[in-house]
Amino acid sequence: MEISQHYIITSAVLLSLAGSLAGCATKHEGTSGRSEAAANSQSRAFAIVDTAQGTCYNNSVEIECPAPGAAFYGQDAQYTGNVPSYQDNGNSTVTDQVTGLVWAQSLSAASMAWPDAAGYCAALELGGIDDWRLPNIKELWSIRDFSAGWPWMDTDYFYLVGNGKEGAQQHSWSSNYYQVDTELAQRDVAFVVNDWTGHIKALNGRRFVRCVSGSPYGSNDFQDNGDNTISDHATGLMWSKNDSGKSLNWQEALAYAENATDAGYDDWRLPNIKELQSLVDYSGVFPAIDRSVFNISTITNEADNVDYPFFWSSTTNPYIDPHDAHGYWFAWYVAFGYAVDHEGHDMHGAGAVRFDTKAEGGADGPDGERYYNYVRLVRGGDVSNTPAGDPATVKANRVVSFADGDTGSIGHRPEGGGPGPRPDVAAAAATLNISETALIKALGKPNQGPPDFAAAAIALGVTTDELINALGVPGRPPQR
Repeated sequence: MEISQHYIITSAVLLSLAGSLAGCATKHEGTSGRSEAAANSQSRAFAIVDTAQGTCYNNSVEIECPAPGAAFYGQDAQYTGNVPSYQDNGNSTVTDQVTGLVWAQSLSAASMAWPDAAGYCAALELGGIDDWRLPNIKELWSIRDFSAGWPWMDTDYFYLVGNGKEGAQQHSWSSNYYQVDTELAQRDVAFVVNDWTGHIKALNGRRFVRCVSGSPYGSNDFQDNGDNTISDHATGLMWSKNDSGKSLNWQEALAYAENATDAGYDDWRLPNIKELQSLVDYSGVFPAIDRSVFNISTITNEADNVDYPFFWSSTTNPYIDPHDAHGYWFAWYVAFGYAVDHEGHDMHGAGAVRFDTKAEGGADGPDGERYYNYVRLVRGGDVSNTPAGDPATVKANRVVSFADGDTGSIGHRPEGGGPGPRPDVAAAAATLNISETALIKALGKPNQGPPDFAAAAIALGVTTDELINALGVPGRPPQR
């Protein structure tokens, strides 16, 4: 489906010369640059932790990593950045040796509403640290692991709740409240990371919390180089000022980046999903990118509204369910415009991170698909070329099941009698095979009191029992 869719004179000369010399360099083969990259990362204000994806894929299956010039060359596994490095401190805390952040090893024992999450961290007593805080979305994203998926964490170091089967136990709050003015924002939503599906999206309700300590991480330091490139001095990456200006499937996107010679550089690549997410501006601007330095194409979305594209990353969804071998059909994207449902409504928020089917005719996911997305080129950073990948990044016998957390009661109301947390509509919508937008509309606004489940069920074309079971409404026995 094609979706229709910019000091001193001596210093300036030196900068220009440095840029020209960099443009003449070709890509380095092998892994000898890894130690240098690690050393460089120590001086970065926003050192990007590698995704740990070490295996290669085509549109549907895992493959041997392709040679330069071959189809699907240039994907995530073939470029390695700051290799994840964690230290278990033996006191229920974990230090990220790339970013310097210290993390609570476990999630909160109980879920909570977003307004309570920051206070929970501020009051936390753990590891002798007294400055715990709620992480921002870029900090929370930095500890994602894309080697195997489900869960998208290195569980040797970071503990979760449940086994990923219950939607209410999957999400971790960030400190980023969703501020783009849409119907979604009117529901008082904040960004979460789904520890089990990997997604970033804006939700309300009760979610779990993983606290962090350390200097805030994730701020950019952009410089317009005057040649249609943008340098981010915080990450060490250089970006194309303009996007591809056209939509491409995933294979085409990889080739587009590998063949690009913008501004005289010959080592452009398709960014991995962590690099791409580093560009997102979560301050409430729309589109969710700094337009004072970047140009971005416009599109007409599924609701015939002016919008902005999804952008491909080089990162594949590596997860395959034993009962559904479709995981490899998907690659990760960032929605700098609205992350829409089938009807084009803002479903997950500008700045959401999800995955799309790599090519038309592939296995579709549960949401609306855009098989053709845009490209923002990247080069440089603490990255070396690793053409053969590294399958050893996939750990055998990973822990994928943890003790259940306390998800609380949907019917609970806070002191003062105000509206209480909503059910996990994302999980319920998936169970009922309907859109989150339709489910939320049927349930009504939180300030209207308890939902009329019978009326909502009729509107959705399901039975009342099916709706109640999917929502996990307390006080009602499961219907068989």
